Amino acid sequence: MAARAVLFRSTGELIPLYALYALLFADHGMSSGQISLLFAIWSVTSFLLEVPSGAWADTVSRRALLTLSGVLLTGGFTLWTVVPSFPGFATGFVLWGISGALASGTFEALLYDELATRGESAAYPRILGYTRAGAEMAVVVAIVVATPLYLWGGYPFVGWSSVAMAALHSALAVSLPTAPKVVSAVDIDDLELEDEETARPGERARPTDAATTVPASAEPIASALRGCAAVLAAVAADRDPGASVHDSVSDFGGRAMGAGPDEGTTDVDDGAVVGVWAVHGGRVASQAAVGGSRAGAASRDAVDGRTVDAEVVSSRATSDVDVAQSRHVARPRPFARYLGMLTVGVREAVRVRAVRYGVLLEGLLLGMTAFDEYFALLADEAGVSTAVVPLLVGITVLGSLIGAVLAGRTEGISGRTMAAAVGVAGVLFLVGALIVGAASYRPAAVYLLTGLGFTAIGVSYGIVYNAGVVAGARLQAAIEGPARATVTSVSGLLGEMVALVVFAVAAAVTRWSSMSALLALFGVAMIALAACTPRWLPR
Repeated sequence: MAARAVLFRSTGELIPLYALYALLFADHGMSSGQISLLFAIWSVTSFLLEVPSGAWADTVSRRALLTLSGVLLTGGFTLWTVVPSFPGFATGFVLWGISGALASGTFEALLYDELATRGESAAYPRILGYTRAGAEMAVVVAIVVATPLYLWGGYPFVGWSSVAMAALHSALAVSLPTAPKVVSAVDIDDLELEDEETARPGERARPTDAATTVPASAEPIASALRGCAAVLAAVAADRDPGASVHDSVSDFGGRAMGAGPDEGTTDVDDGAVVGVWAVHGGRVASQAAVGGSRAGAASRDAVDGRTVDAEVVSSRATSDVDVAQSRHVARPRPFARYLGMLTVGVREAVRVRAVRYGVLLEGLLLGMTAFDEYFALLADEAGVSTAVVPLLVGITVLGSLIGAVLAGRTEGISGRTMAAAVGVAGVLFLVGALIVGAASYRPAAVYLLTGLGFTAIGVSYGIVYNAGVVAGARLQAAIEGPARATVTSVSGLLGEMVALVVFAVAAAVTRWSSMSALLALFGVAMIALAACTPRWLPR
């Protein structure tokens, strides 16, 4: 699984155009304002589709969405190569934006759920770090290769090489596993309604009642519901003793399944309890995730500084179910399932405190790194040759690669430690940008100064990238509902919003100031974010 995931992510970044597309735009007559507008089109497209596509990934095949994402990416780079003009660049960015929205959250959710199915969820931070490190290594290779490709065949050759790699990335998406498909609360309600229809007229069927007469054709459904009842019994103490499983299930995705939070619980707002139902490999698994600590736990998972009974969080009751036999059950319309999953995911992202803070931190760290789109322009402003620009940008990518590789080692750091690291990164970024800016006034030392400046920026970028990976891993661990891709996409949405602000600020600042001053300003923003990190990093 790890090898396939790394290979998939790596080929998606092995795109030589990444090192040169800002210069491609400039060399085809685009001004700094137009380039920022292109970046904004890209970001707005992702912004509009980020959360909706996440809910889609929780409703349909995630592997199919990742394949479609690769196809759209291939089409975008083809347009850039065939129609190198503002309309062609803008349309290519729209396709790239849709592609990114489809992949954002989808891959992380697929990876986490697949590992959880294998009982290896603890390996998620390490494998996520490997996939991002592989992606960054691919970027380094692409950047290094971009220089000879450009010298050999110019932008067209770089473009077609990028199209070929994007097509390979699309093909590799088919090899990814199909993680367990989550069944929404609407599905469970429909299953119960079907069970009720088979009962005697005028008598309400109770899915928890083993004595209820159920037709043989509906036995698999009843068996699955009895499995759900076994898990929901773990939270029965929080409800009226006479409450039925149906009452608990009907609360799913809307309000807490319980009279209120346990005394002293501060992790989950409004005593939220989320039930998770998943179908995988012809079996129906029932899993309940409960906010708040439970006494007597043999093992505990940390959530926002509190503890949650791992036996309650991960309790499972499984029963063999022939999926073909349950096809007679009326399934909810796809749009209704989609809306249900969208609602559940957004509510968890907003109402569960640990998840909410994790979304904020990862989104800000992700969005702030949009400044990397201006690294090539910063190097060009300093006066280095076009052939050297990819090498300077490669220093920053090397920094992010190291940061990603170390994510498995730094996954357990405290919020204060991360805050100090992000603060140092802000200072290094600010100083590095100013050094590169000074290189334009000293032509004799331009390569020395740009090398020093980009090295400082690269170290800074690596620290921020590592913080982003750790924050993302902590967020995945904090998510307990079924709409994992949707919640992750809320973080991506915030990242796109921050990226839009970055592009807007860049368009305004570069009208009256230099690119180095713009990036120095982003260094100050990093220092400000460091102050919020101790509170926002999920524990």
